[in-house]
Amino acid sequence: MEESKAKVGINPEFLPFLKGTHVNSVDESVNISIAMYLFTARKITLARAAELGGKSISEFIQILIDHNIHWAEYSEDHKKQDDETIEFILKEDGKQDGSNK
Repeated sequence: MEESKAKVGINPEFLPFLKGTHVNSVDESVNISIAMYLFTARKITLARAAELGGKSISEFIQILIDHNIHWAEYSEDHKKQDDETIEFILKEDGKQDGSNK
């Protein structure tokens, strides 16, 4: 299968900023940048962003951390589930304590 490449003109003034600790080339930097954008825009998943950026999930997470980008989402639904689980565990612990006396 032939690899499709898009030709993009990059302002040469960007080039000094496109070299980072996690990249080996301008192409890699641009691909990672696009993957980061698509992930933060919630257009693709973390796993897909890592794949498109040519990195493992752990490498991609580290890149996000290095850029102060939150990679995990903790929603109100997650909090509600956690609160319910904690309440359940505390009730279960109380039942066990009461039956041991």
